[in-house]
Amino acid sequence: MKLLRTISLILLFIGTLKVNAQELQFSQFFSSSLYLNPAFSAIYVDPSLFVNYRRPLDNGIIYNETSQISMSMPVLINKAENLPRGGVGIMAYNNQSGYEGIFKISGVFLNYAHNFSIGRLNTEVIALGVQFGYENYRVNFSDLRWGSSYNPYYGYDDAMVTPVSEFDDETNHPIVNAGIMYYYNRQRNFTLYNYSAFSGFAITNLNRPDKTFVKDGKANAPMLFKYHGGFEFKVKKFNILPNILAQYQSNNYTADGGIYAWYTFQENSFGTGQDFKLVAGAWYRLRDSFIFLAGFNYNTISVKASYDLNSNLFYNDEVAFSRNHFELSLQYVIRKDSRVRKISNPLF
Repeated sequence: MKLLRTISLILLFIGTLKVNAQELQFSQFFSSSLYLNPAFSAIYVDPSLFVNYRRPLDNGIIYNETSQISMSMPVLINKAENLPRGGVGIMAYNNQSGYEGIFKISGVFLNYAHNFSIGRLNTEVIALGVQFGYENYRVNFSDLRWGSSYNPYYGYDDAMVTPVSEFDDETNHPIVNAGIMYYYNRQRNFTLYNYSAFSGFAITNLNRPDKTFVKDGKANAPMLFKYHGGFEFKVKKFNILPNILAQYQSNNYTADGGIYAWYTFQENSFGTGQDFKLVAGAWYRLRDSFIFLAGFNYNTISVKASYDLNSNLFYNDEVAFSRNHFELSLQYVIRKDSRVRKISNPLF
């Protein structure tokens, strides 16, 4: 058990010194939209709440548990179109990883985005967003025991110097993120237009924050580049949405591609009655896992569950350990009335 803790910490510091670790990632990336791209806060027409929770199916003593909550509020409402020109948001997340969750990450961010309509009928929109926040890294050294502090006569001597004296227990750093997004047929009007399309690009760690644990050391985090996009079309009671997400950071990359569909049992098209839909979908994360999703939407509430089934289809001999994850998401739209939603996240 002590050996596991030691190995866990050594790997943690190696990752810290190289600053090559990937940022937090959600399989339901469109359900954690402000984490995906700050420009999303200028897309929503109603105040919207988002919650995500992700963990391995068998957490055990090796943790990898992530949760996030975000809130988006539209501002600068255009009275002629009854559509927002901007949006503000707040987001917080927390992650525990390593042996018994020894490594912890938490962050709080504020967000603003503004959109610009283009075209004669304002069928297209470009949104620009920026995000400012503060992140905290922590390691619980008090739970560690080391061979150098072991006395064979009476056990461990906590007064002895440990091998981690040159490291800080925590580090704090500001972070700046930014993003841009394009949306065609943002009102998702499939009577006048055949489809709706969206595409976005975002950069995380724009200010290259110093995330090292080494005292008097310096290691700037590399920028993370994200591209996401897709389109939506309607076939009878089905809304079908192929989509992709590609990320690149410090010579590491991931790519997700797949499709999901909504099936409408009952639609609140004219502001009366109930709105009930079911959703199902599947993605493939390159050289990593197959992802399956199912959920439902009832009026203003959407609940979805996904499962990551790790695959060694394209793994090389260096991969020795992988874990399956599940993820839950909750989305709630705070509507002032029962009008039809004109703009929404593609997955809501």
